Amino acid sequence: MIYAAISADIVSSTSLCIEETVALKQRIENLFSILKNAFPGFWGRLIKGDYIECLVPSAKDAFRVSLLLKSNIKSFPIAKSKGKNMFQTYGVRMAMGIGDMRLIDETQGIMDGEAIYLSGRALSRMGTPNKKGTFLIEPADKQLKPALQTIGMLTDALLNNATKRQSEIIFYKLLSKNEQEIADILDINQSAVNQHSTSAKWYCIEEALNYFEQLKFENHE
Repeated sequence: MIYAAISADIVSSTSLCIEETVALKQRIENLFSILKNAFPGFWGRLIKGDYIECLVPSAKDAFRVSLLLKSNIKSFPIAKSKGKNMFQTYGVRMAMGIGDMRLIDETQGIMDGEAIYLSGRALSRMGTPNKKGTFLIEPADKQLKPALQTIGMLTDALLNNATKRQSEIIFYKLLSKNEQEIADILDINQSAVNQHSTSAKWYCIEEALNYFEQLKFENHE
């Protein structure tokens, strides 16, 4: 079985005040609950306050999960003050590994296998966000690597340019909410949802998702 693992760290987390840090932690824990319901077998954990590890049993879901994580954190409201621009722009740096898993034991807190090694190593190789982007995809199947890294990089660039409101709308679209449902949740007009969606280039993100989700992930050995 081919899994996907996501390793991520929150950009400039130290620029947040104590109240914001606590609220962001709760926001991420709430997101994990949403993802657990939406994607059976999903397991996410927050380590030391600013490092995230997720395991997605169905690799085809991992790109959507990654974008949900990114858009959810980018839409987190923070006070505008010096030193927070990096957080507001990037939210998180992420790496996705796609491969086998040798051992998974949520009760013991054990994730061990190729997918989590690939994601962790890719994240540790990543440079500063403003130089090399904030999302890498590292599949065990090297034939898939060029295409996956390209769609990851391009989609990441779109999300990095998204405003807080656009990030909120992208998040709900990733959860398959229609525009009227999103308008009701955010208490805005449906036309405003459409406008923000268009400005954020949702149609490009959706194409990347469609491409990723139709891929056949197989054991590379």
